[in-house]
Amino acid sequence: MAQEVGVRSVQDLKQFGSDLKRLSEQLSAAFHAAEKKMNRVCEGWNDVSNQKFMNAFQKDAKQIDEIANRIVEYAKFIGKSAEILEMYRSNRI
Repeated sequence: MAQEVGVRSVQDLKQFGSDLKRLSEQLSAAFHAAEKKMNRVCEGWNDVSNQKFMNAFQKDAKQIDEIANRIVEYAKFIGKSAEILEMYRSNRI
């Protein structure tokens, strides 16, 4: 099955899944840190322009969180696929 689906290395597949999970964590952490800084910087800036900026930024932050969550789901899928491929390979040997 592994060769039939074009997977050269199950280990590479697992590594890709791990890399995706790490990407998700880094993306979330970086954007949450930026959001905290934005809130601190904007404390004394109370006008319409600031409110528009903060609303747009918070909307984007929510979308980034959704993307990060989807990346985690992709990583889980890849991990499960790698496990299935390993089981298949071990049964063929």
